[in-house]
This record gives sequence, structure tokens and C-alpha cells, in this order.
Amino acid sequence: MIYFDYSANTPVDSTVLDTFVEATKKYTANPNSNHYLGKLAKKQIDKASVFIANYFNCDPTGIIYTSSATESNNLVIKGIADKYKHKGNHIIISAMEHSSIVAPCNYLSSLGYDVSVISTNKDGIVDLEELKNTITDKTILVSICSVDSELGVIQPIKEIGNIIKKYKNCIFHTDATQTIGKVNICFSTNVSQIVNNNVPSIDFSNVDFITFAPHKFYGLNGLGVLVNRSNLPITPLFHGGKSTTIYRSGSPDTANIIALNKAFKIALDSLNNRYGYVLNLNNILRNGLINLDCVHINSPIDSSPYIFNFSLKNGNIDTIISDLNNYGICVARAEACSLDNSPSRRVLFITGDKNLAENTIRISLSHLNTRDEIVEFLKVFNLILQH
Repeated sequence: MIYFDYSANTPVDSTVLDTFVEATKKYTANPNSNHYLGKLAKKQIDKASVFIANYFNCDPTGIIYTSSATESNNLVIKGIADKYKHKGNHIIISAMEHSSIVAPCNYLSSLGYDVSVISTNKDGIVDLEELKNTITDKTILVSICSVDSELGVIQPIKEIGNIIKKYKNCIFHTDATQTIGKVNICFSTNVSQIVNNNVPSIDFSNVDFITFAPHKFYGLNGLGVLVNRSNLPITPLFHGGKSTTIYRSGSPDTANIIALNKAFKIALDSLNNRYGYVLNLNNILRNGLINLDCVHINSPIDSSPYIFNFSLKNGNIDTIISDLNNYGICVARAEACSLDNSPSRRVLFITGDKNLAENTIRISLSHLNTRDEIVEFLKVFNLILQH
């Protein structure tokens, strides 16, 4: 089988899995327990939190462990909406957001909150002028993903943050699920953090909350992180029960947090080499499809190389994907969390073409893929088109 759906889920790294198994056996106590073994487990969690916090240039108390990126997104959106409703009821998101951003915003809209959706240009970049014209003193939250999960578009987070910071009541959140471990994160106060000069950097200096999950960079499923960089109070989703933070109740998963820390370190140490390797694979793929009359490439040339999205101008995409599957090639129509057979919102926004939006293929790449796999895909794809 050839796997091209790494943006949906990555296989756990063997070293990370070994770390998890060892931690499961060694740290058996509940880290909330006030005895020696409980404190021993808590010490390991605190160690992981310090490492993550140092990377995000924030206090370790701002590291909130959840069950998934979806929970983290729901926590920050609903938590801010409730906590700051006395300051305003306006929320802004982009047209490129994941369903775990859109759905809670739709829910809040049903409660009377005012939700604005900022459009993008033909390359999927948020319209900064529209953002300037939309944000008001009643805006309490702007949530814009840093790297899109379907097209790989890299948003101008620094410029967006510069607009938002002029409004004292407005909080800035970014869903960085497709960013962390794949693109450089830097802060203007810590430029020495940029150690991978060949990899694009996104300045998160003005970002208050960041979402990510380890299963996107070869960690385990069942864990998400919400980074509260500005130590802002929010209303929790869950109440009752002690944890590592007042913002998320429940017994912390010590072994999974330790494994997360291991996966995070490996991803950061390997970022430069992996990026260059995947970029080469992406170029081979793009060059193999760009001259096909039936193909419309949706991912901009300067998007994240880990995600490559294209549409078929004619034909049934489900049949194509099924045929590819019969050849042992796994690709996706869109992000894994999207509704089955629904048109791609992102492609519709950037192209205005419903047919293209209904007939998309997302190929998401990894350092585990090979050049031979790309060549095999192009060979099989062209063969299918001839039938």
C-alpha cells in the first residue's frame, strides 16, 4: 500500500511508542495524587510542559492538555466567547478554517453571537483589508489557521496579529495543527529560535492561543494541546476534577504526555531535513500533474509542501479515488473531518467553481514517502484517466 494521507494521521514513531510503553509501566500513579509516585508522575508532566512552553515562549502554566485538537479548538472558542461576553459578542474566522472551528462558531451564532467569515484571495490568503474593515471594538476573538489542512496555504500570521493587537479586547487564536513540526515557529522577541533557515517561518509573537496535536507529527492519538501564551482566563468546557490546569478537568495521561514530548523533540530536530525532502517530492508530483488538461492544481506554489491539492475538471472523483485504492494507493478527497461527499469549502472559496470543489484530491506527504511512490502514483493516475 502507498499512503498519501499523512495530514489526517501519521504512524507513531517507534521511538515514541517505546517511550510511551516504558512510561506506562514506570509512571503508574495518578499525577494528581499527593504521594511519592503521584508526584513522580507529575514531575514528568511538568518537565514536558516546560519544554513545550520554552518553544512557544510562554509560561508552563499555559500548556493545556486535552484529548484532541478538536477539543482544544472548542475549548478556546467557547471558553473565550463565554468569559468575555461582557466585552463583546463578535467573532471572526477565515473561510479556510477546519470544521472544529466552524462548528462551534455556528453553535455560538445560534446563541446570538455575531460571527464574520473573512474571504481570501485566489491563493487562499486571508484578505487583510477585509479583516481591517470587519474587526471592531466588540470583536473578542479572531481565529485563523496558520497552515490550511486541505490546500497547505500558509497564512500571514504576523500581519494578521499586527491588525488584531490594536484592539485591546480582541484575542488571537491560531489552529496550528498542520504547522507544528513542519514549519518554523518564531517570535520577534526570540529570533534565535530560527535554526532551520531553509524552512518558512511564521511569527507567532501576537498570537494568544495555539492549537496542535501530536498525531500529526508521529506521536500518539488521543491527545491535543492548547497553548495559552498570554495566560488569559477562559471558561472551561469540563467542570470538576483536578488536573494540570484549571481550564481542563480530568486525570492527565502521563505516558501520552511524555510520548508527546518525545515526538515533539524528534519533529523539531528533524524539521529541516524532512522539509527539504518532502519539498522535493512535492515538486515531482506538481511537475507530473501540471500539464494535464483535466487537472486543476489548487495548492499555491508557496504552500506547505506536505499538502498537495488538485481537482479534476471532468469526471467523478469518487471513482478515481476508488480506482486508486484498488491499486493500493490511499488518497483523500478532503480533510478527514469533513462530511462525506461534500464539496470542499476551501476550493469553492478560491476558485468559485462548484465542480472543482466537488472533485478534489488531497495528497498529504511525509518523509516516509519515497520518490518511487510518487512516480507510481503518477503512472497509475494517468492509466486510470485513459480508461
